[in-house]
Amino acid sequence: MTSRDSPINLKIAVFLARIIDELQETNKKLESLIDLNRKLLETQEEYVQKTGNKKEPSPELKLAPDVMALLSLPMSLRKTVMTLYKLEKATAKEIANETKRLRAVESASANQLVRLGYLKKKREGRDVYFYIQPSSETTK
Repeated sequence: MTSRDSPINLKIAVFLARIIDELQETNKKLESLIDLNRKLLETQEEYVQKTGNKKEPSPELKLAPDVMALLSLPMSLRKTVMTLYKLEKATAKEIANETKRLRAVESASANQLVRLGYLKKKREGRDVYFYIQPSSETTK
């Protein structure tokens, strides 16, 4: 047994290999978060363009669910909000068609987001529509 093969050096090598594996896993997760953040920003920008606001919104006119607030939501609720950015105004059934989840799941998610203040809802006849309201309208 040489000094390079001593049990202490082997333990250190195993420990360093474990650290490298953990760092690689952390990098993958960070890249995933960066990609998700990019997608959230793109979707929010598309929504702003669709609503006719061509210039960069001022801080008081930003949409109610900003990127950091969306990242703090569970993935199931985040998927509902992202779909509403795309659809602008939709029923639970329309959201479910887009997300490929059950209507009841989307209805529960959208109602929870209404209670949290991220969405608004409006009844039109028998249908209930969910939509994102800019924060400037929610503060008035």
